[in-house]
Amino acid sequence: MPLTSFERGKLKIAAHVREELDRAGIKAQLIQCKSGGIHMPPDTARLIVTVDGTPSQLDLEAHEVEDCEDIVAGEVWRRIAGLLARVMRRGG
Repeated sequence: MPLTSFERGKLKIAAHVREELDRAGIKAQLIQCKSGGIHMPPDTARLIVTVDGTPSQLDLEAHEVEDCEDIVAGEVWRRIAGLLARVMRRGG
């Protein structure tokens, strides 16, 4: 069964975050882009980045995640960059 655009987008976002943290020399305990479940709004993916035991999160709408199936760019890239800037200030 092939992956959907949404699933490929979640994988691409997680890989992008890993690359950016590696580039900054920051070790993350967890990088997760998850969706579904009773604690998540429908049509939403939650990006969770945990550094030094402190989780930070960003909610992305399904269409934003699907737009990232090939490359993380545009407004989603800026929102993720803001999250990573906060993580790096704490963990760097």
